[in-house]
Amino acid sequence: MHTARNNKPYVATYKEIIIGFIAFSIIFILLYPKEMLQDQVISENANYDLSILYLQNMLQRDPKNEKLMLALATQSIKANKKDLGYKILQLLKNSKNRYTRRKAYTLSYKIAKQNYFYLKKRHAYRKLQQTYKELWQIFNIIIKEHFYTKQNIKKLYTEAIFLHDYKNQYILLHSILKTEPKNKQYLQDAYYLAYKLKKYNDALKYLNILSKFDTEKKRKWDNEKYYLITKIYSFSRAERYLQKEAKQSMYWEQRLIDFYLYHKKYKKASRIYMQLFKQSSNFLQKRKLWLHAINSLRAGNYTKKALKLAYTYENYFLKDEKSRIYLLKLYIALGDLQQAKDLSKKILKLQR
Repeated sequence: MHTARNNKPYVATYKEIIIGFIAFSIIFILLYPKEMLQDQVISENANYDLSILYLQNMLQRDPKNEKLMLALATQSIKANKKDLGYKILQLLKNSKNRYTRRKAYTLSYKIAKQNYFYLKKRHAYRKLQQTYKELWQIFNIIIKEHFYTKQNIKKLYTEAIFLHDYKNQYILLHSILKTEPKNKQYLQDAYYLAYKLKKYNDALKYLNILSKFDTEKKRKWDNEKYYLITKIYSFSRAERYLQKEAKQSMYWEQRLIDFYLYHKKYKKASRIYMQLFKQSSNFLQKRKLWLHAINSLRAGNYTKKALKLAYTYENYFLKDEKSRIYLLKLYIALGDLQQAKDLSKKILKLQR
């Protein structure tokens, strides 16, 4: 008959567990080939604490093994022992092996970003700024050293947006557009980033592409292009560009007129108005353009040229009441009283 004492379950002491673990580790190491053992421990995805103990034990025997160090850092992160993992990664950043350096920086960024959100949640703003700066520095090295593949470019692009890192955002976006050259959203982002970074030739290039592919917003992109050209380029270069575009589009002819008026090139503006006048067959449209041409010359104080243009088409618009009134006021305002008198006689004859 068994006593209660004999039925009591046996509980090992902490010392016995440690001794057992060491014994098990020695047997494990002796029985398994070195590479097989490393791979098995590194691939452990369940008991992180145990795999960390194994890896630490292995590193004591092979302290320069970067594969083990990287595995220990990875497992430490998974086990939420970030301080240990981060210290190891700092050492691995100086590795001669490119893959090891790449993993060290990408994992360091992951830890720093987790810390960033932790600090943000706790409103630790001073440390938050330091962590943000650290994130920025790590991210810049990742991009500079090209520690990424085509598969994660979009993910990094999102990170660049998060960091407000416009320079690297633009670099990554340029790579994305190589595979998605007609993506309207990316093209739009590329234009705004190019402009922000003062890459004006690139900005103009993206506007030309947007104008071609984003037909629903073509007028918007054409206007953006106009303002970009007139704002950043010299007068002569902007003029050449607008003159070229105006040959193919009435819209750009109007933009060329606006450009001349803005720069007080009134004679040139008047000339374009009259070119449009000759192209039009609509009477009201022709009247509007003719009046604009005269008023442009008046704005530049080209009185004689304004009067000459008025005389030239006086008879053409004589039967139009609005034109007659305009001409009478014009002649009087510019001091040509004889021409005003002659026009009055013509008007009287029409009314008989």
